[in-house]
Amino acid sequence: MGVCYSYRQFCSLGPLPPRTPARPDPQVPRDYKLGPCVHGKIGSFYFYEKGSDNDAAFGFFDVELSVQSISTGKIRVELYCVADGYQTSRGIGALHPIRLSIVAGGKTVASAEWPFADVICGHADPMNFSTDIDIGDTTFSLIDQIDLVGVDGLSAPCR
Repeated sequence: MGVCYSYRQFCSLGPLPPRTPARPDPQVPRDYKLGPCVHGKIGSFYFYEKGSDNDAAFGFFDVELSVQSISTGKIRVELYCVADGYQTSRGIGALHPIRLSIVAGGKTVASAEWPFADVICGHADPMNFSTDIDIGDTTFSLIDQIDLVGVDGLSAPCR
């Protein structure tokens, strides 16, 4: 087993992009009718072997994120991405989840953890995550950013 590290990645949130023949429709949210939604994209989020010079062990690319108001004081956070198993190792997410921070005006108002399924060597597999979070008295319209927090990870050799 190898210990890995990641770097914080973040994106601003805005309206869903309009439909166009040149781009696929957004993958999240799954149900647009549940309530108002903001959307963002992060190009990639990789884990690097500790002791290496930023040698990617495994990661995720084409990360799409959405935050949707589903009722007063409650949001649904959804993530879609492609797991990149074409690097040096297999990613193990059960013990080292990815942490998401939902930000409004520079202040973290909610957070979630995604214990992702193993990233399989030699595969590029779609993955998704969804969770409902209580945001208390924070106004949904103030939410403007999502951070994927830099966390430690765990990898195993490809076989």
